[in-house]
Parts: sequence; structure tokens; C-alpha cells
Amino acid sequence: MQNAFGNVMFMDVPERPDLERLRSGVTPCARHMCLMIPRGGPMTASAMTADQFWQIIERAALSDYDSDAHMEALRVVLRELSPGEIISFEVAFRRYLNEAYTWDLWGAAYVINSGCSDDGFEYFRRWLVSRGRGVYELALADPDSLAQSDVQSGPGAFWEFEEIYYVAQQVFEEKGGEGDVRDYSEPEAGLFGGPGPSGEEFEDDDQHLARRYPNLWRRFRAEPPGRGVH
Repeated sequence: MQNAFGNVMFMDVPERPDLERLRSGVTPCARHMCLMIPRGGPMTASAMTADQFWQIIERAALSDYDSDAHMEALRVVLRELSPGEIISFEVAFRRYLNEAYTWDLWGAAYVINSGCSDDGFEYFRRWLVSRGRGVYELALADPDSLAQSDVQSGPGAFWEFEEIYYVAQQVFEEKGGEGDVRDYSEPEAGLFGGPGPSGEEFEDDDQHLARRYPNLWRRFRAEPPGRGVH
């Protein structure tokens, strides 16, 4: 069956014990899912178009003065969608997160947040997507450009936003969706067979970081903010 998002099949999916082991505490069950099967790859849903996705993100970002208000604004927008459209939103969100899985951006996050773990980089990329298309695309092209961005930090003054990625799941469940909406996406970068960071790895060395990110270094490290290392 075909919907507005492309060639899509509706099918009952049998239990997948191999996937269930990756989801702690989730009982296996058959689910009615909106899926498409790329040739030679795992089953994933089709992504929302770029214009649709960024319109939703930027409508919610109008309330970014407060992280709770920002998440509530995203809930309001997603409640206008069907469960299948929420899946397509989630697939697009994960795709943009994966595209931002680069050493260049990881090094930038390392400078900005005075350190950056694997989880911290995931939350930084969620924050980056939540800023909207302009900030996201400019940062991918030139991570050092974030030094000139007049953008709201995430919760706790860090440029991270862990919780924004959970909103789609919450609204999906409200609308009667079953299972984890993230199961329809491509593999998460860095986990469970997902891709590794692209580009040239940065060095944990002040001189190297100052040369690689001169503007970020001047903004965030010349006078280090009073924040802990994450």
C-alpha cells in the first residue's frame, strides 16, 4: 500500500529475538508497522522530506527559551500528525543525527562543552538538530562557525539536548502506536552496527584544538566557563 511518504508496505512483523535483546525490559510482540524494505538492507520506514522535517523542528524552536517549553511545542506540532507520519519524522531525525556523526563536530562539541563523551556527543547532535536547518547545515559545513551562532544552549547551559529526541516516542504512544518508534530508523551511528565517525579524528591537545577550532577556542576556552566536564 502506498501513502504520502512513498512506497510503503503495511505488514505484521514477527518476533525478532535478536532485536529484543537490544531493548532491555521490552517484551517481544508482533506489531503492525509501516515499513519499506530497501534492497540489500534492513527494514526501515521512509523518511519525511527535508522541508517537512525542518518546518516541524523550526516551529518548535520558537519556544526554545526554555527546554520544557521547547519539548511541549514539539509535542503540539507532532500531535497534528498520524502515527505513520511520526515514524517518518523519527526516521528523518535519526538520519540527520547520523549525518552529523563526524570527527569535526565531535571536536567542536569537545571544545564547547569542555569535554565530550560518546553519550555527550549524541546529546550535542540532538541539540544541533533542534536548532533548525540553518544552524545545522552551517555547522556540518564548518563546525567552527558555531562560535558566531547566537543560539540557546541546552538544559544546564550545555549545548546538549538529550530529551528532545524522546518527544516523538511519547506522542507516538499517545496516538496508539505500539513499540519503539526508533526501531523503524536506520542503525544509530556508533551503536549496534551503525556507522563510525567520518573525517579526521581530533586530538585531545590544547594546541591542536586551538588550531582546528580557532573561533570556538577563543569563545569557550580562552575564558573557560564554570562547568563540569561531560
